[in-house]
Amino acid sequence: MIRAEVLAQYRPLRAGIRRVLHEATKACSRADLNRAVKQIAPWAEEEELEQEDPAEMLVDVALFEPNQRGRRAFDRFLAERGERLDAADRALAEHMAQAWFSLFRLTERHEAAGLWLEDMLEANHRLWLVDETLEASMPASAGIIVGMRLFDAGPFHAGFGILVQPDEETIDFCLQARAHGGPLPFRHSLAATLYGDQLRAEALPGPEDLALLQTIFEVLSSEPITPAGAGKERSRRSPHPRKSPQQRRR
Repeated sequence: MIRAEVLAQYRPLRAGIRRVLHEATKACSRADLNRAVKQIAPWAEEEELEQEDPAEMLVDVALFEPNQRGRRAFDRFLAERGERLDAADRALAEHMAQAWFSLFRLTERHEAAGLWLEDMLEANHRLWLVDETLEASMPASAGIIVGMRLFDAGPFHAGFGILVQPDEETIDFCLQARAHGGPLPFRHSLAATLYGDQLRAEALPGPEDLALLQTIFEVLSSEPITPAGAGKERSRRSPHPRKSPQQRRR
């Protein structure tokens, strides 16, 4: 296929993915969303989770990761509401039900459109992904490793949800576990783990915040200033730095 033919298939598919996810989200119960919050960001304030990316992460885990009984909200959606979709979207939703979340290495551009990826948790299995946004960033992204959810869309693979970049420690843990034939070494799913890591990293102080903390620390560590008329010195406590995502993951 030439590029125009690939994109002529991909663009309606992308619109269909958005329609299916919009309908599927309505099938998420409060229990599904609460479970996702507890797995991803139990420490976060509600307003933080209402932002676009965190909300999409929560919905992704709520829909596609199984609950304690091994059941998924997306499967419930297909069983209870799938007939409301038109034939094309119903078929697409059934393909999306086979999606999996993994670590992928971006290797090179596909000769027609999209990218070649390697699934690092499946013996570097080579996949053709069509994603115009990701393809546009490929010159600066070749060789990087990302976590995302993909499904087989027919001639190529497509993805949905939020793309995240894991740290080296997480990658090493995953590859060692796979090499020894064991499960991934996380309490929750890989998706929930990486989403939580990213949200925690974004919540950590930036350079300006750290500079302010340093100034505060220096002031509080200096000789105490006793206000006029005060009978005794006020107690002082230096700020404690937040733990890194790696420290707080497990």
